[in-house]
Amino acid sequence: MRIEGIAQIVNSLCDERKYAQARHMISSEWNRITENKAYQLLNDDAKQLVKIISDESMKGTLSKTEKKILNLINESIRDLNLSYAKRIFIENQEWIKKPEAQGWLTADARYLCEVWTKAKDEIQV
Repeated sequence: MRIEGIAQIVNSLCDERKYAQARHMISSEWNRITENKAYQLLNDDAKQLVKIISDESMKGTLSKTEKKILNLINESIRDLNLSYAKRIFIENQEWIKKPEAQGWLTADARYLCEVWTKAKDEIQV
């Protein structure tokens, strides 16, 4: 398919707010869609989506399983099930400390994870 046709499809998907489908098409045609000529054919919504995908690929993204674990920690802390939240944190703390994972945690969850890390460090010293 020609790039003009792909750009037109992506534009129509963004206009219809079918961002998941647009994202899939952009990802599958990434090398072609990010060329200057093709990028200029995109509407504003599609250009924003390309920028978001680009930023996510630079930062590194979390898997669905990791996102579910972070949401489980948030829910456990919200429900005051702290022993369960701590156990999940201890099992996964090496990647929970990453900045992209910290963005998924609530303020309370970030605070408690920091406290648990410091408490563990003090016990080891």
